[in-house]
Amino acid sequence: MQRPDELDYISRMLEMARANRRDDAPSITHAPVDAYISQERFEREVQTLFRRHPVVVAFSAQVRKPGDFVTSTDTGQPILVVRGKDMKLRAFLNVCRHRTATVETKPCGSNKRAFVCPYHGWSYDLTGKLVGITDGAWFGDIDRSAHGLKQLAVAEHCGLVWVVPTALQEGQSADIDLDAQLGPVKADLDSWDMSGWEVQSITPIRPRMNWKLVIDTFLELYHFRYLHGASVAPLFLDNITTYERRDRHSRFAVAKTTLLEIDKEPREKWRLLDHAVMLYNLFPHTVLAYTADHCGVFTSYPISPDEALINVTVLVDPAVRATKHEDYWKKNQDLILAALAEDFAVGASIQANFRSGANVVQTFGKFEKALGWYHKEIDDALSPGRPATN
Repeated sequence: MQRPDELDYISRMLEMARANRRDDAPSITHAPVDAYISQERFEREVQTLFRRHPVVVAFSAQVRKPGDFVTSTDTGQPILVVRGKDMKLRAFLNVCRHRTATVETKPCGSNKRAFVCPYHGWSYDLTGKLVGITDGAWFGDIDRSAHGLKQLAVAEHCGLVWVVPTALQEGQSADIDLDAQLGPVKADLDSWDMSGWEVQSITPIRPRMNWKLVIDTFLELYHFRYLHGASVAPLFLDNITTYERRDRHSRFAVAKTTLLEIDKEPREKWRLLDHAVMLYNLFPHTVLAYTADHCGVFTSYPISPDEALINVTVLVDPAVRATKHEDYWKKNQDLILAALAEDFAVGASIQANFRSGANVVQTFGKFEKALGWYHKEIDDALSPGRPATN
């Protein structure tokens, strides 16, 4: 975030808190309940947003050096991301071209020189090239150049790794246009650059909720005083949040109680992260939450209309990490997970209640406008003729 924006956010939230005012949209908005439970809608979302669109699947910290790799099936596709000897990042379908077995079965690793299929021993180098066929002299004629691992488009920026989880066709570029993908939030991510940060923890959770309902829980502070009264609510002012739409994405800050004391500091020393949490909703499935000493990354993936997988990742600047005992980071992780447990318990009841017939729409108040923006972008992405960004 640029310095003028940082000061503007602080001033806006301070005025809102003192005037007991909210950052309102012109009117309430809605999302149909059917969008959370329809099997047909779910399948369209998977095929469009989690097959043709760039999605976050890993972090630069996991693939820092040549031979570092990470695998993922979170999107429903078997993905292998690896750093080559040339330091280039590549991604592939983690599928042997012989008999379709999973080539790399470990979730991550380092110092890899080749990937060897555990079924028949076919081997692939770090560029995905087929370099070895067991008993190759007797196997039969095969064009090795046409049997390398199927490549995926991949990009990394500011510590995040995006992949488009559908195999590239011959001649297609493996690059992702992150300027088009991120739009105006790219400059913000540059300013919060996490390319050198470490993964403190990754916690997978499978809530009984639609994957979009998982994202909904992050997009408003309205529920904090009731749901999080014993956990994180005491840290924040009640429903003081300022929002901006940023193309397909959104950014917003949630004010901490210390904001009311900021006038004790000279304006030139005002720092947003000392008095707020800065969040970005990166379309279609990732929320970043920047605090004074870490970033929480929340990635939601669809499993079924009624179940999701969310990976809760804490990224930390190693210089900051070294200044605090590991117990501090463990307590921080526990606080995050405790708040999410509260969210997901209510979310599971919401998901179950969708089929009761009580409501045909979810209603979003004027200060819950980020939810309306998000669901509008999902609807637009599913519209016929809307191209994916890659």
